[in-house]
Amino acid sequence: MSAATKPSVRLWVGFLLAPLIPGLLFLLLSLLNNPGEGLWALKLSAMVGYPAMLVLGVPAHLLLTKRQWTSGWSYTLAGIVIGAVVAAVLFGSVALHNVSFIPDPNKSLGPSAAIFIVAALLGALAAWVFWLIARPNREPSA
Repeated sequence: MSAATKPSVRLWVGFLLAPLIPGLLFLLLSLLNNPGEGLWALKLSAMVGYPAMLVLGVPAHLLLTKRQWTSGWSYTLAGIVIGAVVAAVLFGSVALHNVSFIPDPNKSLGPSAAIFIVAALLGALAAWVFWLIARPNREPSA
């Protein structure tokens, strides 16, 4: 493998592995109790992660590299935004259903807020792992 192909190989490996990171994390944690739940989480991670990566992650990567914002922090912040957007798309109607302008003990934004926070953190984790693999901040070898 020539030095010129290494960055593109790392980029492809990053695109293939990063969306699975949240599911692999849950699979690892589920080994302590119920591995079946971890396998379910891994499948869900693939079903949500790959479309999110194609629709939001690839354009974010292209924008970040074009603007030369290639630090780990830039990618992590982009992952937070992408995770929150994915949560809004998937669970936004549930959150809106729980909004009440009149005090109602049966409605609470707490669970919806927790979902958004967890999704944002998982997005950050996936983006950071992508950055660690692809390392867009390194200049390609000449």
